[in-house]
Amino acid sequence: MKITPRKATESDIDLYFNWTNDTDTRNNSFNTQVVDYQSHTNWFLKKIVDKNTLMLVFENENSIPVGQIRIEQKPNENIIGISIDKSFRGLGLSAPMLEISCKVFFDESQEKSIHAYIKKINLASLKSFKKAGFQEEKELLFGNKPSYLLIKNKI
Repeated sequence: MKITPRKATESDIDLYFNWTNDTDTRNNSFNTQVVDYQSHTNWFLKKIVDKNTLMLVFENENSIPVGQIRIEQKPNENIIGISIDKSFRGLGLSAPMLEISCKVFFDESQEKSIHAYIKKINLASLKSFKKAGFQEEKELLFGNKPSYLLIKNKI
């Protein structure tokens, strides 16, 4: 399946809201609480204009959104997160989405690395990140959850 990224826009607010509250997405997130619409709206409208946040929506060849990736530049690290629409899970889209997003991020910034924090129970994500060139750095508690830190460096 051919996938293409585009920058998220205000019109994606409901799409992101539905993705963020998907049961599997919540279970694999460090914050497992359902997100209310007003909080989501406030957060989303800030993030899509934040120069330190890259938000990409991936679409298939029929312009149907299949998932999203967000990379946030924090003071000491750049953190990546991904979610795939439940209708498109299990199709091998995560690794190509991660590879494309990292390339866009490195091309648009002066940054040299991207960090991914993945819960130990989320083996599918761990496999996808490794397939996309992320290296397992260490095991740690992140958000009080047993997790892995993976890093991808700019080549």
